[in-house]
Amino acid sequence: MSQDEPRPAEPEPAPAPAPAPAEPAPDAPADPADPADDTPAAAPESPAGPPPQYIPPGPNYYPYPPKPGTNGYAVAALVVGIVGLCLCFGFLGIVFGNIARRQIEETGQAGAGLATAGIVLGWIAVAWIAVRIIMIASVGSIDGY
Repeated sequence: MSQDEPRPAEPEPAPAPAPAPAEPAPDAPADPADPADDTPAAAPESPAGPPPQYIPPGPNYYPYPPKPGTNGYAVAALVVGIVGLCLCFGFLGIVFGNIARRQIEETGQAGAGLATAGIVLGWIAVAWIAVRIIMIASVGSIDGY
């Protein structure tokens, strides 16, 4: 034979005959798939064992984490913005409101509306102070003499 010629296929060996079924011992458990068996099958046991016992929650148990509260700078911005309309420190409402907005974005706290209101009232207070300064400067003096 040369190297280019294909080899003839070798015959496969015949499969071995199946062994004859053996008679079960009289004390052996019955096959559950046997339809001739009239004995009831036992319930399968749970591999994990008994179910876990209920443990009541402790005194500091929260089913969900508590929600973050209202931002303190937002409250301060609103208060300073309101009081700043009458007095001369309304610009602090702008400062506290911007700090509060940045913290609210980072932490997810409540109070975005309070911070915005503090910023708006702060700008109104600054504008009012500017108007009063312009009025005083245009008149010349506070007494009018």
